Amino acid sequence: MKQLLIPLIFAVFLFASCQQDDEVTLMETGTVVDYAGAASCGIVIELDNGNRIQPLYYPDGFTFTQGQRVLVEYKELPNVIPTCDRGAASDISYVEELNCAPYVDLNFNNYDSLARDPVFVHEAFIDGDCLQIKLSYSGGCQEHTIDLARMHPWVTGSSNIPTLEIRHNANGDMCEALFTKELRFDLTPLKQEGKTEFVLTAKLADGEDYSEIFDLN
Repeated sequence: MKQLLIPLIFAVFLFASCQQDDEVTLMETGTVVDYAGAASCGIVIELDNGNRIQPLYYPDGFTFTQGQRVLVEYKELPNVIPTCDRGAASDISYVEELNCAPYVDLNFNNYDSLARDPVFVHEAFIDGDCLQIKLSYSGGCQEHTIDLARMHPWVTGSSNIPTLEIRHNANGDMCEALFTKELRFDLTPLKQEGKTEFVLTAKLADGEDYSEIFDLN
C-alpha cells in the first residue's frame, strides 16, 4: 500500500494512470525539505544530483521530516503537473532514512544568530538516535526555518546537562494560517560524549517557555 501526501495539491491530471511501464525507475539519495506554507508546497526531496522531486505516492508508515537524509527509489510522473514548482511529481516505491538532521552549536559568540520566534509543541520523543518533534506555528506569507540548537554554557563546566533549544525564524511573517511540521534531529553526538540526559526548550506562542528533560539511556 502507498499513501498520498496530503499537503501536496495537484492542478492537472492529464492521464488517469499514475504509473506507466515505460517510466524509468531511479535510485538516489537526498535531503527532505518541508516547504509547508510556501507557495502551495509541502514535502520536497532535494536530491544529491541537483534535481528535486515531490512525493505524491510513497510507502505506508514512513514520515518525511525536515532535514532528513533519505535513500529513495522512484519514478517521476511527467503527466502530473503540481501546483508547487519546486520539483517533479514522483511515485516513490522505496524510501529509507539514512540519518536525521544535525543540530546547530550555539555559544557565547553566536547565541543570537538564530531567531527565537514562538511555536506550539505538540509532542517530542526519542526514536532510536533521533529526537522527533511535532510542532505548529502561524504564518503563510513567508518561508519559515526551524533549527535545533545546542546551547553551550558561557562558562565551561557550568552545566553537565546539555540544553537543546528549538529555534524558529518566521522572517517577519504576520499571516495567521496554522502550519504543522514534524522534525527529526540527530542525538548521536550527545551519546558519543557519554551524556545521559538533556533538556529541550522552546519559546511558546502564549509567551511561556517550554522545557522538558529527556533520558538518553
